[in-house]
Amino acid sequence: MSALGELIEALRLVEERLDQARGQLAAGRREFDATRAALTRLDPEHPENVVPPGFARADDQLERTQELIEHVQELLRTFASRL
Repeated sequence: MSALGELIEALRLVEERLDQARGQLAAGRREFDATRAALTRLDPEHPENVVPPGFARADDQLERTQELIEHVQELLRTFASRL
């Protein structure tokens, strides 16, 4: 296999792993949301008493990570198409 072929295969593997990571992150985020909802149901009138204050920040970080993965995937596709 040529060096170019090896590079393209390596890029394909990286993109595959990023797809897996994105899927796992999406599943984790759904579970995170379900956990927040369950905690809120414990005390619906005062959810701030049962939902840890860091949950909102953690959700923001999960969303940011998803966006970064998508951005890297787009960059990889662009790079691979130029080869």
